[in-house]
Amino acid sequence: MSNPATKAGADTPVAARDSSPVTTDATIATNRTDTANTSPTTDAASATTDTTTTSTPTPTDTTTTSNPTDAAPATTNAANTATAKLLAMQRRYDRTIDQAKPTRLRVLSIEGSDPIGGAGTMADMKAFTAQGVYGYAAMTSVLAQNTRGVTDIVNVEPSFLLAQLNAVSDDAGIDAMKIGMLGTPELVGVVREWLTGLLRDYRAAGKPRPTVVLDPVMYAKSGDRLLTAEAERALATLVPLADIITPNAMELAALAAMAEAVAPVDPANHGAHDGNGHEASATDTDTDTVTVTVTVTDATVPSTTSPSEPASLCAPDSYQEMEGMARSVAARFGVAVYAKGGALALRGNSECTDILAVPTTAGTTDSSDGMAKDIPATSGTGVVEGEEHHDESARHTKSASSPATTGPAATAGNDDRGHENPRSTTTMATDSAATGRAPAVTVTRIEGASVPTHNVHGTGDTLSSTLAALRPQCDGWAETARRAKAWMNGAIAAADGLRVGHGHGPVDFTWRHSPTGLSFTEDYWRRTAGIRGRIATMPFLEAMLDGTLPLDDFSYYLHQDDLYLTDYTSLLALASSRAADPHERAFFADAASYGLEEGLTFHRRWYRGHGFTVGREPMSATTAAYLGHEHRFTDTGSYRALVAVVMPCYWVYSFVGQQMRRQVRERGLDLQRHPYGMWIGMYADPGFASRTLEELRICDRLAASATMADYRRMMDAALGSTEHEYRFFGQALNRDNR
Repeated sequence: MSNPATKAGADTPVAARDSSPVTTDATIATNRTDTANTSPTTDAASATTDTTTTSTPTPTDTTTTSNPTDAAPATTNAANTATAKLLAMQRRYDRTIDQAKPTRLRVLSIEGSDPIGGAGTMADMKAFTAQGVYGYAAMTSVLAQNTRGVTDIVNVEPSFLLAQLNAVSDDAGIDAMKIGMLGTPELVGVVREWLTGLLRDYRAAGKPRPTVVLDPVMYAKSGDRLLTAEAERALATLVPLADIITPNAMELAALAAMAEAVAPVDPANHGAHDGNGHEASATDTDTDTVTVTVTVTDATVPSTTSPSEPASLCAPDSYQEMEGMARSVAARFGVAVYAKGGALALRGNSECTDILAVPTTAGTTDSSDGMAKDIPATSGTGVVEGEEHHDESARHTKSASSPATTGPAATAGNDDRGHENPRSTTTMATDSAATGRAPAVTVTRIEGASVPTHNVHGTGDTLSSTLAALRPQCDGWAETARRAKAWMNGAIAAADGLRVGHGHGPVDFTWRHSPTGLSFTEDYWRRTAGIRGRIATMPFLEAMLDGTLPLDDFSYYLHQDDLYLTDYTSLLALASSRAADPHERAFFADAASYGLEEGLTFHRRWYRGHGFTVGREPMSATTAAYLGHEHRFTDTGSYRALVAVVMPCYWVYSFVGQQMRRQVRERGLDLQRHPYGMWIGMYADPGFASRTLEELRICDRLAASATMADYRRMMDAALGSTEHEYRFFGQALNRDNR
């Protein structure tokens, strides 16, 4: 059916197609190969970057603030980037289509306990469930604590922690893990040796490397020290094995001080992710390369040895200083850094900005090479910040991501306003001259506005476990961070209603549940692998591609498309009226307008250009059945179901258009002279890919907050429409059966 959102055929005159006879052009009549489930050959990942949130390099730091080497050229327009993102997303989804894969990701928590249930292992398990993943747990310590503070703690024996870790890894697969409180050097050593062995074994077996999120618990937000200097030095040796760390302000300062004495670590040499669940150094056959040695001297760790003594450190005084520290730690340790900025908000700032610094050397680029699945922040929500489960700080202010802007490139929880504290005085540069190569670092600022609440118990733990649960579901750390913060915003905003305890209460983990461990679009893509294969090899489309499809059959198809499109655009207009989000309202209104005016105009131009009468065919049973299916879901009054039922008209046609254009290129055919080149070009057009991506983003956003019943209704609607798309294509060659 015609493009409901693009000016159809405006780029090429109809006359250019008329010069090629449909049935006699030998350059077109070639055999078509089966392209079902064949990934496009273009490497779209290298053509995309998160340009709206990458920070501007500071004058004193030219080594580590450069854009990623795989970033899109400055001349790449947004539409072509949309095509690249859509193709990359489809490739990523294709890699996950495996019947042996579990229905949910499996994530391990290595943490201490919390009997009040707001922090530690208990918080991790709830966060895992909220993000639709299955959780394991290995306990590092048992605490007596509540919302008012910690009264006692017992660290488990190192041998018992190892027994727990082995019990999990010997029997079950691990897709990601969150490492939290490790109270002694011996416990750190156990985790380091176990993790080194696990990564080595996974590499040898060809398994995807688990995502490793380390919450470097060293300081409470109040500044109270939680570890001895010896334990801090031990913890620093674990940092390079992680994919990301989540320090609060004091922990960031401590790690930055240590980083000054650490030679830069190349992310490619310690098995870091390439952004798609594979190790960046997968071509290295030496399985021992996952072992990393970091030596931290006494001079780089505060001299005090008692956790109760004040630390001789200065927390960052501004977002600029925090960014410099995060960049330095990321470059020196070869690890992504999510630096929590809530401490600055506590000093009276009206906003809270979290800093994400990602090293980009070799294969560790934070590639956002697929669709963004960001979840818009809820108005008036709370913040993400490093409240550790040992913190006994006084009432303070937390902050929330500001609502998504209404432009097409808006990203939930991050409007990229780039505010900096005027007191900013320090920018830390990475000195790679004396120590060897240091990776470049890309910085993303995730901003938000302050919201007062004291119920922030365990937010640091919850953020890190949420990152671990979400990273395997996302395209890169920037997207993961935005989604994690958006979810945290809602959890904190709903915390006051729990009324748990008389101190700093926990957040509400149940404010929203994920119906599945997959995004809606990935779940749909998996389920439609078979029918997409059938669509790609349909005789109707094969005949179009090789130029042998009779014109009267294509004319019949367009006449039915006229009838379908007239009704379909009314559904898009209805979606606009039901949308609560202004951007979505505008998107569907625009889609309805273009679909009716420009889509039907394309049909009439084609009719006139090929000598056909612009008449009206009777509606076929196939067309009527498709419209009936769409109205059954639309008539429920559900905006979610309506958005889902119209989605395949975008995605299936974009998929078909991209596949056909790729084959035209592979065969060296001239799309301008192809008898159906206008149709192919219309659905392979970057503008159509951009609108398809937007429709998919909306589907994912709505599904993420849906009940299980609503989610199933959305999926049933989309799957049914996909089956009807298959029948719609086939009806022109099966008129006796229509």
